[in-house]
Amino acid sequence: MGNSDTKLAFRKAVVQLTSQTKPIDFNDDSFWSQFWNENVTGIQDIFALIPAAEVRALREECPTNLATLCYKCVEQLVCIAEKSCSTQMEQTTGNY
Repeated sequence: MGNSDTKLAFRKAVVQLTSQTKPIDFNDDSFWSQFWNENVTGIQDIFALIPAAEVRALREECPTNLATLCYKCVEQLVCIAEKSCSTQMEQTTGNY
C-alpha cells in the first residue's frame, strides 16, 4: 500500500466491519469506498491488513457484514470489467 495513512484508513475499516454490533448499511458508499483505495498496490497488502483470524471472526460475529463485503467486491469487479471492455464482444470473449 502507498502510505501509512492509507494503510491506517483501510485497517480501521476492517476493524469497523468486525466490531459493529449491527450490520453496516449496504448503501453506505462512504464506508464501502474505503476498500477501493487507489493506493492499494497488491494482494499482499490486502492479506497483510486483513489477517485470517479476523476473517474468521467476521464470519462468526458479523456474517452480514462479510456477505456485504463479498457482494461489494464482486460489484467493484463487475464495474472494472465493464470499464475495461468497450464492446459486448470483448466482454463475452475476454479479448481486448
